Amino acid sequence: MPRSKEQFEEMRGKTRKVILENALKLFATKGYHGTSINDIAQAAGISKGLAYNYFDSKQKLIEALFEQMLEIGEDFEEILDSSLNAYEKMEVLINFSFQYIEENEEYWRLYISFVLQPEILEQGMRVTNEFNTRILNKFEKLLKQVGLKNPAIEASILGALFDGIGLDYFIDKKNFPLQKIKKLILQRYSKEGIEKLKEI
Repeated sequence: MPRSKEQFEEMRGKTRKVILENALKLFATKGYHGTSINDIAQAAGISKGLAYNYFDSKQKLIEALFEQMLEIGEDFEEILDSSLNAYEKMEVLINFSFQYIEENEEYWRLYISFVLQPEILEQGMRVTNEFNTRILNKFEKLLKQVGLKNPAIEASILGALFDGIGLDYFIDKKNFPLQKIKKLILQRYSKEGIEKLKEI
């Protein structure tokens, strides 16, 4: 019995998802140059020709993965643009940031590798940097709302803090005190903690 157009599109969507999932794992562990389309096809359980039918180059695969990464990051903007008050936003953002670190290790590893090799995906890194700048600007506005004297500097510190936490966590997950650090950061940016920061 021939498949309907809807069934065909569903199959294509599933195959595309499997290709991207395996590409992410391989790029995150073996790196861009150490991963071939053939490696990805084998891991996905499909032929090399079929893989090329979906993505005609590693570059296209990476671009698709970066698009997915930015889609996940859009949740940050939704929180920042929500109707929560400033202190509630800080708490939700911090919790979400730690959840993102724990649940998206492969995306994080991919991002770090491209930060160190921006020439591989110049367009993708430019879009990512624009997104990060937009998020930091919203952080700055949020920190200004709660009355910090140097909100731009504090926003940069917060951004760098999460980058460093993510990197150190992935280097030594077994020994890294992620939950204790989360607790301290929540205290630092609580209403009481922010009042203390104003005195600095």
